Amino acid sequence: MRDRPERQMQDLRPTVWIGKQGCTETMIREIVSQLKRRRIIKVKWLQNTDVDPEDIAARARAVLVEVRGRTMVLAGMNTSPAGMSAVQAAGGPGRTERKRTR
Repeated sequence: MRDRPERQMQDLRPTVWIGKQGCTETMIREIVSQLKRRRIIKVKWLQNTDVDPEDIAARARAVLVEVRGRTMVLAGMNTSPAGMSAVQAAGGPGRTERKRTR
């Protein structure tokens, strides 16, 4: 039995921790580097650190998949369709909404 995509992201261990200095260019380079090696990464930050997940995703040229508390999940822009299925199933990028026509 395969795990659900939400469970896969929940089981993902944080690989980047943002400390009291905030998200520096060095942190952005590390996020970009890890996204080249992995399809999806988890980033956590300290409670007393002011972090804007959307800004970090934009600076790293990544897709912001999910934010919960002080944790965010990022996916690389060039993630393969097989890797994106987990992201899409969780309601992330690639999900299209139909417009109602009358």
